[in-house]
Amino acid sequence: MTLGELDRAQEAFVRLCGIAAAGHDDRTLAIARSRIAEILYQRGEFDEALRICREEQLPVYIRLGDVRSAAITQGKIADILYRRGELDEALRIRREEQLPVFTRLGDLREIAMTQGRIAQILAQKGDLAGALDLQVDRLAANRYLKDSDGIASALWDIAQIELEQEKPDEAVPRLVEAWQNFTQMGRADGIAVVGRALGQLVALAGDKDKALEILRRSAAAYRKLRQEAEAQRVEELIAQISR
Repeated sequence: MTLGELDRAQEAFVRLCGIAAAGHDDRTLAIARSRIAEILYQRGEFDEALRICREEQLPVYIRLGDVRSAAITQGKIADILYRRGELDEALRIRREEQLPVFTRLGDLREIAMTQGRIAQILAQKGDLAGALDLQVDRLAANRYLKDSDGIASALWDIAQIELEQEKPDEAVPRLVEAWQNFTQMGRADGIAVVGRALGQLVALAGDKDKALEILRRSAAAYRKLRQEAEAQRVEELIAQISR
C-alpha cells in the first residue's frame, strides 16, 4: 500500500474504534486496533504496534476465552520482536504460546505457518539443519492441504537453506517447482524473487535461453510490484548473460 492508502486505512480504523468503544463492543474494538497495529508495523513504528498487541488486543481475547485469536496475536508480537532483532523471545513465543495452541485446535494451516516462522528464526540463528527439518514438515502439511501458495513458499524457503548449505542440485528442482507454482498463481512477488535466483542458477548450468526467459519474467514482475531498482538489477544480470 502507498503512504496515502495507509493513512486512509488508519483513519477508517480509528473511526471504527470510536464506534466500537461507544457500543462497548470489545471484540470489534480489538480487531480494529489490530488493523491499526498492522499499519503501524508496515510503517516501521514497531514500539506502538507492539504496545497495541500486548496491551489492547491480547487481554481482550484472553478475557473472551478466544484462544485462537490470542495465539494469532502472539504471532504478531513475535513478528515485531523478530524485526527488532529480539530472536530469542520471538522464538519462545512461537514455540510456547502459538504452536501448542494450534496443535490442540488441530489447525494444520496455522501449524504449518508457525513452523515456517520458527524455521526462519532458527536459520537466522545459524541452525540450518533444524530450520530445514521444520520447512520440510511445513511443505508436507501444505501439500496435504493442497495449498499452492504455501507449497511454493515452503519450497522457496527450503531451497534457500539448501543453497546456503551448498547443495544446488537439491535446491534447483525445488526452485523450479516454486517458480512454476508462483507463475500459475500469477504471484508477482514469487515470480520476481524466485525467478531471479532460478535464472542465475539455470545460466550457470549452461541453458542461457531458458535463464534469460526466467530473468525477463522476474524483471517484469518487479516492475509490476513498482520495485524499479530491483528490476534494473535483474536487467543487469540479463545483460551479463546475453554477452
